[in-house]
Amino acid sequence: MTTTAIRDTALFHAHERAGASFTEYQGWRVPAYYAGTEKEAEQISTRAALSDVSWMTKLDLKGNHLRKPPVLRHGRAWVLGQRHYLITCGPSANAAVTEELASFSSGDVSLTQPTYITDVTSVYAQFLLAGPHSRHILRKLTSLNVHALENLRCGQASFAHVHSTVLRDDLQGIPAFHILVSRDYGESVWGAILHAGHEFQLSPFGLQALQGLGGQP
Repeated sequence: MTTTAIRDTALFHAHERAGASFTEYQGWRVPAYYAGTEKEAEQISTRAALSDVSWMTKLDLKGNHLRKPPVLRHGRAWVLGQRHYLITCGPSANAAVTEELASFSSGDVSLTQPTYITDVTSVYAQFLLAGPHSRHILRKLTSLNVHALENLRCGQASFAHVHSTVLRDDLQGIPAFHILVSRDYGESVWGAILHAGHEFQLSPFGLQALQGLGGQP
């Protein structure tokens, strides 16, 4: 019988040290909660909280013919540059999004205009900072104008002294930002965010609180 290996994010040991209770989710071992789901949900709603969502699928999409982002039913397309997009979705939607992208890129495209789709899920650590104070915390870490960043828009800038991509994707009207950095810098950036958020009582939250707020696609 074949067994599927369970994957850990780059922050696994940091979550262990923080006392996280783990669960298996779509092939990943992730924090289910730290201090309790209800307390973490309240933290998100009233102050700010931070989650490791590196398990989310991330696909890099490029092509000279891609003049606008694809419209996806099972994921989101973020504009990174001219004819360059980042596709994000939950692990359970991976196959559906891949099929959508294959259909999108196959129509009226000649061999001289190839579409490049690269799975970069393991390349980046991905954090979700959510709550009314999240923008104040981000301002301490990046030059990106986060107050001008509208919902479902993204920007790229230095973040805690490393290159990052910031995606705004609010949770039920609560300001929420996904921060993507190289996996190699994941633990240092996680620590920098928690340190910057100390005055706002920033604390980590797990998958259960995220699902309770409808934040898991």
